[in-house]
Amino acid sequence: MDERSRVLMKKAKRALSAARLLLTAGDGDGACNRAYYAMFDAAHAALFALAIEKFDARPSRRTMA
Repeated sequence: MDERSRVLMKKAKRALSAARLLLTAGDGDGACNRAYYAMFDAAHAALFALAIEKFDARPSRRTMA
């Protein structure tokens, strides 16, 4: 795993820990926010680890005939 991936996974783990704390404290919205960013950072780490540096999350465009 490259350095960028390691940094992003560390960030994802911190966000997940924060999500657990927020959920325990009764803050479901805050927990959901932190969990989202945990997944976002983990996904980026995986893409960088696979050497996929450019990616497009937009849906592909299709023309209707």
